[in-house]
Amino acid sequence: MKKTNLYLMAAAMTAALTLGACSNDENSHIVNGVDLTKPISLDFRPAQLDTQTRATIGTSGSAFESGDRVGVYVSSGTLAGAEYRNIEFTAVNSTTWNSTDMYWQSGTDTYTLTAYYPFAGTQGTAAATLDVTLPSDQSDADDYTAADYLWAQIPSQSPTNSAISMELSHQMSLLKLDMDNGAGMSLSEVAAMTPAIHGTIPAAGTWDLATGTITAATGTGAASHTSLRPYIDYDSSNGTLTYYALVMPETTFAQGRQFLTLTASDGTVYSYSLNVTGGIEAGAGSYVDLDLTVSRTSIDLDGITIGDWTPGQSGSGNVTI
Repeated sequence: MKKTNLYLMAAAMTAALTLGACSNDENSHIVNGVDLTKPISLDFRPAQLDTQTRATIGTSGSAFESGDRVGVYVSSGTLAGAEYRNIEFTAVNSTTWNSTDMYWQSGTDTYTLTAYYPFAGTQGTAAATLDVTLPSDQSDADDYTAADYLWAQIPSQSPTNSAISMELSHQMSLLKLDMDNGAGMSLSEVAAMTPAIHGTIPAAGTWDLATGTITAATGTGAASHTSLRPYIDYDSSNGTLTYYALVMPETTFAQGRQFLTLTASDGTVYSYSLNVTGGIEAGAGSYVDLDLTVSRTSIDLDGITIGDWTPGQSGSGNVTI
């Protein structure tokens, strides 16, 4: 009997050890409570202010739209050596994205998540910098939004199975012109005119994805525009008319130089020269908002505001009235 009991006990112990080993193997993919077999979940939205938005220009509320493409890096070291390089996320709608699945490579390391819009280059191939361009005609919403370069970075992200939200900040600078009608002019007449913003406006630059910094190309041979055609937001029912235009960071508009022209259908040109002391220097992630009144005899500046296009960040533009 004793011998038989010893055999039974040994068999039971062997079975228990075998079950324990299987149980440990089954849970080996769970580290610090994170299931490493589940894809990383990301969600994106553009940073916004009530009247400075991306997807719905000139209205409150902004989101990415179907077909928008965001590039993503997941790195435990440098951007160039990222575990996931330039992975394309395509918006199905404002809350759903299609992409190649990405997984945490370790449950104990921390990672830097970098996202940018619009997607460029080749998926899986890292790019230290990207070329950026500024269209001279931004009157079409698609052309305007294509030049609204957005970027976000989360350093030291611990692995998680929860969705990670990334708010992409604006890296360009926004000019916003609120137009009003003065003596002898109706707002509908102003709205029917063709606007142009004038200056020496850099047309190209480079974008450092590691820092988000956009640097305009300047100097001999660098491409530039002499004028921009802005996006026009006219609401006749509310009696509002606003022009929006994007420019490269550090673009300057000199005091006393022609800044805005409005061309009527009969060829009449109304012109405004910038009467802001020291001129305007556009800052990355900032906006400059000018209130202008158009009459039969002049265009006059009523007020000017400079602010942060991205809430919580510092705009670096300089404006003195």
